[in-house]
Amino acid sequence: MTEYEDLGHMMKIQSRDVRGNHYYILHHCVLRPNSSTTRLRVVFDASCKSSSGWSLNDILHSGPRVQGDLFGMLLRFRLPRFVFTTDIEKMYRQVLVDKRDRKYQLMLWRNTPDKELEHYMLNTLTYGTTCSPYLATRCLKRLADTNMQKYPLGALVLQKNFYVDDCMCGSDSLTTAIEMRKLVNMLLQDAGFRLRKWCANHLKQLHGVPPEDREVDLNFDKSSTKVLGITWIPQADRFCLKSDVNECTIVTKRKVTSDLARLFDPLGIAGPVVSAAKIFIQQLWKDKLVWDEELPPERAACWLSFRESLKMLNDFNLPRHMFDGEKPTKIEIHTFVDASEKAYGAVVYLRAMLPDGRHKVRLLCSKSKIAPIKEITLPRLELCTAELGAKLTAKVKPELGYDDLRTIYWSDSEITLYWINSEPSALKTFVATR
Repeated sequence: MTEYEDLGHMMKIQSRDVRGNHYYILHHCVLRPNSSTTRLRVVFDASCKSSSGWSLNDILHSGPRVQGDLFGMLLRFRLPRFVFTTDIEKMYRQVLVDKRDRKYQLMLWRNTPDKELEHYMLNTLTYGTTCSPYLATRCLKRLADTNMQKYPLGALVLQKNFYVDDCMCGSDSLTTAIEMRKLVNMLLQDAGFRLRKWCANHLKQLHGVPPEDREVDLNFDKSSTKVLGITWIPQADRFCLKSDVNECTIVTKRKVTSDLARLFDPLGIAGPVVSAAKIFIQQLWKDKLVWDEELPPERAACWLSFRESLKMLNDFNLPRHMFDGEKPTKIEIHTFVDASEKAYGAVVYLRAMLPDGRHKVRLLCSKSKIAPIKEITLPRLELCTAELGAKLTAKVKPELGYDDLRTIYWSDSEITLYWINSEPSALKTFVATR
């Protein structure tokens, strides 16, 4: 909090100066021991009701999305041969709020319990208000638009390769990747944004970056970092999965769902593992167990065994680059779909032809769903997974940036293939709508 005041991100005011409509924001600290930079972070609760019965967030617009989604960012990150990552230091707090609106960002603070409470006004965007993500990312979009002539390559990076304050970018050319890093850094520095936590899969990309601004030491093979929640080992250029489950003595439905939420897998790399856990949770709903009721012994033993097996995911990894450092001459998309009575899913692969005539097939992403509690026939579930595969592929193709990719869809259900090639008007409603 002292740093907030020293940097001019908040200022002390007198209580007598607070007049008319205003809002005091509650705040607390969040500890993140594994963070390499901010181990203690201040979080503001602008959703707390005021004396009027409304909170600040109740009357704020969230604003439209101006950046791509996390799924698309991770997909694109797997395509270039040479990549780098970085993030903006204190991004929200580099954006000033209009002076007329700062009366809605008041807070109380004292450095020690023996001192009197003092009144402060926050001058910058506050982490915890509904509109802050939009306002901060809109600033980046504005910077990209206004600097397209001065820093064309850096502006393109800013437009397409930022997810809030995180940048994930690269190129098949090492020279171009280095130029991207330099230009986006210059563009943001001109606007008062400082980039830090630099990381890359090639040491030359970090030439000129001070050691204190680097995320990991590339001289160590096992050094890893997080890219949008996924563990990345830049030296080996591989993605890893980390299963972080705490010790458990009493197993409840709440604990089971909490354990599953700890397994962050936006690309569906561990789809079969997640599906098994979801099927187990669905069974708990069928058993009509309440959230904090201890599971029956046989159910608890089953989950504890599953939790123990999750540790094996820590040994699993896959290449970050889809083509293992090689440049393909031709690429195809292959989407496989299948269903069972308990779950159904779709998997997207890239098949690449290399200059020497060899082919490489790599898992790109997957998506799965659990069959509904109300029983549906297996042919209809096969149709549902075909629809899921089509939608997943339709989302993937624009993100890859390849034009006119040959796409092949695979299903072993002859009934589904017959339905797809039939006129919808001749089919029952459930089938026709899909």
